Amino acid sequence: MKLVVTGGGTGGHVFPALEVAKASRDSGDDVRYFGSFRGQERAACEKAEMPFVAFASEPVYSLTKIKGIKSLMRLLKSSGQVMRELAEVRPDIVFATGGYAAAPVLNAARRMKLPIVIHEQNTVPGRTNRIMSRSAKAVCTVFHQTAQHFPHVKTVRTGMPVRDVMRQSAQGTLMLDSDPTNSAPMVLVMGGSQGSAALNDIALTTAVRMATTELQWFHLTGLSHFESTMESLNKMGIKSNYVIKAYLEAEQMAAALFQSTVAVCRSGAGTLAELAAFRKPSILVPYPQAFGQHQLYNAQEFAEIGAAEILTQDEIQSVDLEGRILAWLNDKDRVAEAQKALAEWDVPDAVPKILSVVRESASRN
Repeated sequence: MKLVVTGGGTGGHVFPALEVAKASRDSGDDVRYFGSFRGQERAACEKAEMPFVAFASEPVYSLTKIKGIKSLMRLLKSSGQVMRELAEVRPDIVFATGGYAAAPVLNAARRMKLPIVIHEQNTVPGRTNRIMSRSAKAVCTVFHQTAQHFPHVKTVRTGMPVRDVMRQSAQGTLMLDSDPTNSAPMVLVMGGSQGSAALNDIALTTAVRMATTELQWFHLTGLSHFESTMESLNKMGIKSNYVIKAYLEAEQMAAALFQSTVAVCRSGAGTLAELAAFRKPSILVPYPQAFGQHQLYNAQEFAEIGAAEILTQDEIQSVDLEGRILAWLNDKDRVAEAQKALAEWDVPDAVPKILSVVRESASRN
């Protein structure tokens, strides 16, 4: 099978697409990744030694504004370039995970009448996937509520690809370094790929309040917030049991998730899939500016199955986060129920399921 994979701009679109691309390549398929010059996908493909075709791409803004009209014109120009590349590759099918990098590829594939399979990570579809789904053979989903947004196309709940090293660690097939001498519960704080100033601030404040509690903290600030958060940490005099990092590679992230007891984090699809893989309960603070409030709806699905509770960004400044954390730490039955629910929600074989849909769709063309 000749497969073109696309999706990107941000890691939430890139990593699942790349996991599918690698698995397809490893099975003997001819695979190329089409992505933006400016997104995260180029560096990720270089690291994975994945053939990469680059083109200019950017988000398409509201068409009611001049900025939106200009971005649409650039999208159409990029689609022309991509059409020439696709004509040279002549793929059997195109697989896309969304994001602005996928838009020119999907638009070109639609115009060339190439079969398309889309993977929608969030409960509420992104702009690219929603528009292009009418031309798709199938849409693979992660959340149970997503199918209702795609009434005109076949949907299959395949789950979310989790980076292979993390999946292996979650399943106990890969041993990672840990500190066997420290058995205290650990709170993992994550603000998503971009970081979150609001989460960073409240985590430090809560850690000060809980200084007498036997507890470890592992705090991912995001690259742009690391220095300011470290400065605040030093001013507050937090000395022990508090580890702060800007960003972690997959192996380190797996170790942090494995050791954690409860997470305080955003509710992007990739984050929730990793929490499910490691069976970790969470306190979720959805990013309020997420398109279509999709992080809120993602979080609601976890809350409904008892795997998480939700705090809005406004609430987190006034709600007793210390009490919420202790409620998880002190209720083993609740944690066990959350772990059971996460095990039922998780799809460990997401990548093979997605490839099965892709192959079936290619063969039907």
